[in-house]
Amino acid sequence: MSASLQTGVLECPQRGADLLALQNDVLEAVARGRPLHDTLDLLCRRVEALAGDVRCTVLLLDGTRLRHGAAPSVPAVYVQAIDGVEIGPAVGSCGTAAYRGEAVEVTDIANDPLWAPYKHLALPHGLKACWSTPIRARAGAVLGTFALYFGECRGAGAFHRDAVRASTHLAAIAIERAAMDDAERRRIAELAESNARYEQLNRTLEERVAERTRDLDARNAELAQAFEELQRAQHALLEARRLASLARMVAGIAHELNTPLGNARVLASTMVSRCEEFSELARGAMRRSDINHFVSDVSEAAELLEQAVASAVASVGSFKAVAVDQPASVRASFAVGDTLQYIAHLFAPALRAGRCTLTLDAPAGLMLDSYPAALQQVLSTVVDNALVHGLAGKTDGRLLLAAERVADGVRLVVKDNGAGMASEVLDKAFDPFFTTRLAQGSSGLGLHVAHNLVNGVLGGEIRVESSLGAGTSVVIRLPLSAPLRT
Repeated sequence: MSASLQTGVLECPQRGADLLALQNDVLEAVARGRPLHDTLDLLCRRVEALAGDVRCTVLLLDGTRLRHGAAPSVPAVYVQAIDGVEIGPAVGSCGTAAYRGEAVEVTDIANDPLWAPYKHLALPHGLKACWSTPIRARAGAVLGTFALYFGECRGAGAFHRDAVRASTHLAAIAIERAAMDDAERRRIAELAESNARYEQLNRTLEERVAERTRDLDARNAELAQAFEELQRAQHALLEARRLASLARMVAGIAHELNTPLGNARVLASTMVSRCEEFSELARGAMRRSDINHFVSDVSEAAELLEQAVASAVASVGSFKAVAVDQPASVRASFAVGDTLQYIAHLFAPALRAGRCTLTLDAPAGLMLDSYPAALQQVLSTVVDNALVHGLAGKTDGRLLLAAERVADGVRLVVKDNGAGMASEVLDKAFDPFFTTRLAQGSSGLGLHVAHNLVNGVLGGEIRVESSLGAGTSVVIRLPLSAPLRT
């Protein structure tokens, strides 16, 4: 476009229909997802066509610098010269408008102090006056500037002002939509990258599992061969001793591993259920918060599952210690509140699934010199018993884990508002193999093992207080220092 522009805009009538058509064309371009540069270029060209005596530019604010957005009729050399200029109180019309956050109208570029450092860039191209207006986001932040350049020293007319008001609003819509589209593309790219990492992790995990399986197979083969040699060497007497030892070992493993492996199974079932829910959700419209909740739930369950498996591994290690006549449990000084918190985390998924609330009440600094693994197993058994037998089917289940200092040690209470026990059931609560759910997977050893651990390893006592329909309380009294094991 030549530097000699048409004049007479002051005499142009109000052209509301033209501005409405301009608005519709630009909004259609935004709706169709055209690139931001193309949309801004369309806006500038349409304003220039309507006004007839102006050249339009759009600059985008990037931090404190203005970047080229659109300038279809301004010479490229001028566009390149001002691209990246830093805004300030005296940086032409656009840099000053972006800095002040208000429109800046310069009617004589050659003599206006705002243009002193930049007039040598504009004047050679016939740009003699400039009106620049900030483009604002809905929240009020400045996104850039929309400018009208004139080929003569003059101010803007009424139609120019109407066009600028409409154009800054349309430019803001286009810029914010482009920013949203860019953010969405980045989010999709991040999700794709995250999925790729998960797939790589799964492949690596499968390889490690296969490697461990091969190693276990080889070791199992070695153990089998050694066992066969031992059988041949010991004959009948050794065979009898082996069978007796095996029976004791199986009973010990069943008692020690029942709780952590049961917890692991509960957590694994919870994770499977959550994955099925997420799979159903993925068939429809899915929000980022849904993914975040899913990742958070699965991460928490996986952490607790790891803890349960680690407890089982520790129990397996304890059997090795028994083989060389060492204590099966490690003695330590620990806070009772930490143990109750661990139990709360362990059963959190099961509590949510059963719509039960858990309350913890333990004073800070209450310490025991005892066997933490044994206490964890006791509390896990009691809580699991409450969820399975007392609170099953309730929608307002409540469970209390409390601890307090008493004269001769520590008193722990596990209390629920469940179904309670009849007197004939209460009398047999600690009997081995007694259970009201024998046909539903319960062995009847849980409370029996808890009773043996409390009265044996932990050196305390345990009792159950309950009546039918009034809930159950399991009360455990422990000394501050457990008896030494030899």
